[in-house]
Amino acid sequence: MALRRPPLLTLATDKDSPPLIRHYSTAEIIMGREPACDFPINDQTVSSRHARLSFHQNQWWLEDMASTNGTYLNGEAVTTAVVITHGDALRLGQVGVMISIGETDPK
Repeated sequence: MALRRPPLLTLATDKDSPPLIRHYSTAEIIMGREPACDFPINDQTVSSRHARLSFHQNQWWLEDMASTNGTYLNGEAVTTAVVITHGDALRLGQVGVMISIGETDPK
């Protein structure tokens, strides 16, 4: 049985000028202030290892990693793992992150 590759996931911050934009085809992405994170965000309101995106059950999931300032999906606090979809808006601390799934040009 072949393992299905996750669809392309694009993350783009709203704070940097120009914004940080990264494309991922891996099944797990760690977001945080730590430079070793897959999606590093240099902002004091973001925890070292703030949140995780993971692809399983044929969907992308978001979970907070006990961050200090919280993780929000479309304005709602994330307290358990939740499914994300194309066009969702994340907020890690005070930094907004737009989600694009399956496209290379986030809007």
